Amino acid sequence: MVVHRRCPLWIAIVLACVAGIGGRQASAQYELRIGVIDYPSGSMLAGARLAADHINDAGGLVGADGTIFQLTVVDTPPDNMEIATANMKQASVFAVIGPETDDLIAQHMSRLQAIQVPVFTPATSDTLLLSDHTGRLYRSRAAEHAQIGGLAEYLATSLAIQTIHTIQLDAASTTSLISFANALAAYGLRPSNLPVDQSRPNFQRVAETVAASAPDAVAIFGPAHLAAQALLQIRDSGYAGELVYSRAHETDFATRVPAHLLPGIISMSTWSHTLDDAASREFTRAYARAFGRLPEALAAASYDALRLMAEATARGGAVSDALAATSPFAGVQGALSPAAPLPGEISSNVVVLRLNEYGSANVVARYPDAIDIVDPTREPALEPTSAPATATQAPSATPSGYNLRITRDFLNVRSGPGTEYDIIGQVIEGTLARILGANVDHSWVVIDFRGQWGWVAAYLADTIGDRNLAPIIQPPATPTPPPPQEPDLVVLSAQPLRLNIGQSNVVNVTLLNQGLGSAGRFAVAGTFAPGSQFAGVNLAGLDAGQQATAQLHPNLSGPSGPQSVVIVIDLNQEVYEGAAGEANNQNFVYNYVADRPVLSSGTWTTSAGSIDLDGDANPDLSWTGNDLAALGSAAFAAMGQFSALSQTHFDVISAAPANATIANADQLANRIFTLMTADGHRGAMQVTSVSRNGPITIDYRIYR
Repeated sequence: MVVHRRCPLWIAIVLACVAGIGGRQASAQYELRIGVIDYPSGSMLAGARLAADHINDAGGLVGADGTIFQLTVVDTPPDNMEIATANMKQASVFAVIGPETDDLIAQHMSRLQAIQVPVFTPATSDTLLLSDHTGRLYRSRAAEHAQIGGLAEYLATSLAIQTIHTIQLDAASTTSLISFANALAAYGLRPSNLPVDQSRPNFQRVAETVAASAPDAVAIFGPAHLAAQALLQIRDSGYAGELVYSRAHETDFATRVPAHLLPGIISMSTWSHTLDDAASREFTRAYARAFGRLPEALAAASYDALRLMAEATARGGAVSDALAATSPFAGVQGALSPAAPLPGEISSNVVVLRLNEYGSANVVARYPDAIDIVDPTREPALEPTSAPATATQAPSATPSGYNLRITRDFLNVRSGPGTEYDIIGQVIEGTLARILGANVDHSWVVIDFRGQWGWVAAYLADTIGDRNLAPIIQPPATPTPPPPQEPDLVVLSAQPLRLNIGQSNVVNVTLLNQGLGSAGRFAVAGTFAPGSQFAGVNLAGLDAGQQATAQLHPNLSGPSGPQSVVIVIDLNQEVYEGAAGEANNQNFVYNYVADRPVLSSGTWTTSAGSIDLDGDANPDLSWTGNDLAALGSAAFAAMGQFSALSQTHFDVISAAPANATIANADQLANRIFTLMTADGHRGAMQVTSVSRNGPITIDYRIYR
């Protein structure tokens, strides 16, 4: 029999034995599934598959109790995250790699958390991990601020630049620009930001400014297509200094720039296949052999994430404890530290890249911990190594950049620039905070408040430096005011769809109080046609969020046919609902058919024989398997103006249809007929299905 070994509870195990049925327990192998949210040709998926293959080829993953597992990668595309996360749960994965982008993680955080397994994402947003409260979200490569810190270190120390201009091409790059400015400030450098009208960028004017001021370096932030245009204009202006674009090594940028302008551009990443250490060489060769292309940084991050998770799994126990116990861990990217002080951060490995004469990105600096610069060809060390004494400059004890000093007893910190935004905390007198940015008129500034952006009224504090030079930050959307506390009465539906003429009807009206306050007494009413019949009812009240059914009893008189009526709620305006609530009290239109009372209705199916539609034992029709014929004094005729039986009513039915026999069964399907029964009752019918030498099915309505 199959013996199921005892495994750590946090691992989702597919209890299907791969091998060992009838053999020894020690030889049994089980399957562990790891999920990857990526496209079929994606780098994350390829990296994960390669890692799983390497582990399986080495004999599989041996658990803490000696159980041997084979790793299986289950992938799903990120096009529909609701489906993707459902697929991961259904597959019982023990960890998830991906999705790739910050937006997907932020928008679908709750769905990812609901899988209840560790999630490793390569997304680099600095604030991404702050929104996770489960302790199961991990970043598989260095965060953006770490990458920017390495870039700033290289520019300040290796290139010894003294002046630098920054160009911001879109609002989305504000965070990157601020991180870059803060990183340079640690070396006494203050970038000069060149203003660009992001809706109508004038790159020629920007290029002229760069050429005239001739800074040591220019750093561009924004989308690839705009960055390429800016670079072309700057080089055409004659500027020969250093050009920095963080995504210069990506194809989307390189294909937009002439090949002769690519050499020398500086970029940054978390890993590169041009690294010459043993781990990178081995990974690059294996990846190229397996997939026929060179690996990207995403592939290395995914490869490391799966191997790290497998190592933790082998230790057993709780996820966070097992991952922390694997620190430091030698990955392809360098030393990984899941036990780092910042929860969820497992890597701070950064490479600075420079495009060569062929446009390929070569590593010019490597930072295992984003602080110490090392030889790019040196093996990654498990322990951080000290940099040469000249590699870094100690930040000055004097505040640099733009700072805020609190001079009041306390000052509120808000989620946006205005008193309409929520208060997220307070800062006390004497607090000194670095200004990260400001709103358009610089009346409110952004500070780093407990790991998130906080907005402070600048006019209520002292500033060090000219706060008007701080980068402009797009404020969050103005908070939506809380919904009004008044009730809001609405009509949801009314039934039935056909009312009888000449007798009392019951119209069931479904009501809802969609407001936040309870409604007292109110009336519901409508004037029904034909006959302008008023019908209304009083209700005692309706609590907030409650539904109720009101019954109206109209008595119709006049010709038959389709009708409509506005059903009014709170007819006498007894309930105050606010402007919006009062405006929708007459929004519901009830559509129905006024018709004569029915003697009989329903569906009749027969393979052959007579058909009695009014139920008086006097047959009206006969079906032979091919012919439908009227019997006795019955008669019927086709009605070409209707497509469904529900559209017909008494007054459109002929009182004396021509007697007819339909010989061709192929002409009967879905046709509508006026009908006179053998007993003289008027009606209508529809042949809903028919087959030659087979059964016929008729829907019918016969009037009294």
